[in-house]
Amino acid sequence: MRATLLISFLVLLWVASLCSAQAESTGKNLIPVKPSYHEATYVPQAEQPAEDPTLPPPPTPREQMYVFWILGKMLSYPIDKAESYVYGFTKKSKPLAEGAPTPATATATPNPFSSVNWSEIPPAPPASGRAGKNR
Repeated sequence: MRATLLISFLVLLWVASLCSAQAESTGKNLIPVKPSYHEATYVPQAEQPAEDPTLPPPPTPREQMYVFWILGKMLSYPIDKAESYVYGFTKKSKPLAEGAPTPATATATPNPFSSVNWSEIPPAPPASGRAGKNR
């Protein structure tokens, strides 16, 4: 009950502050708008001087992105090194998975499926015309 009352009181205070802020700001600090006296007209651009052939060409976007790629690599190098150190440390501390030992067998062939000739699979039993009892 207390929590509900506290929440409703805070919401009421928040709504009251919003309403009072809107009531104060309507009309006092508005900038007066005047109609435009002339339309925007086209102004021709002045001719640009020819480029100096001694200056190197500006860098292409690909070259600019390469600079940022190098900068990113330099900034992330310490983080990458620390991450690889921690990953290598945790990898070394985990035991390596080893295969389970094979069970002891009494027969000469350790694999029971090695004696089966998979090239000669017996045929399926003949289909009967009547329905089975579990269908």
